[in-house]
Amino acid sequence: MLKKIALVAIGGLFATTAIAQTELFKADDLVKYRQSIYQILSAQATVLGATAKGEIEFDPEIVRERALNMSNVAKLLGETYVPATQGVKDSNMLPAAWEDMDGFSGKGKAFGGALQELIAVSGEAGFDKKAAGPAIVKVLKSCKACHDDYRAD
Repeated sequence: MLKKIALVAIGGLFATTAIAQTELFKADDLVKYRQSIYQILSAQATVLGATAKGEIEFDPEIVRERALNMSNVAKLLGETYVPATQGVKDSNMLPAAWEDMDGFSGKGKAFGGALQELIAVSGEAGFDKKAAGPAIVKVLKSCKACHDDYRAD
């Protein structure tokens, strides 16, 4: 039951809601906030990727910690995707994301699902590098899928 609740919470991660944020924050500030969140996600993902590649020693506790960090921070993203941020000059978000919000949200849900799978497997007894590898790769591929379609380089 708890796993389903977590998946639903993460699933709504990228839902665009024009809540009071547009009144509280300038659009430019929301984009900076969003980019800060992505910087944190990137740092965590870098450690996971290096672990999956064998560039750093496998430590199951670190893998779980990084996945949990990503999950906690990713929850903040949804409040940054408000229409007021659509035309912000310094945003890396392509217009295609706004034009295909269902596809964009779907990729966010896929990321959230992959992340929750990694968290679940990393909490199981006997979690090892063999179990971690595919779960980490799935998370990283979900990140890349969104970047490929909706992020400017």
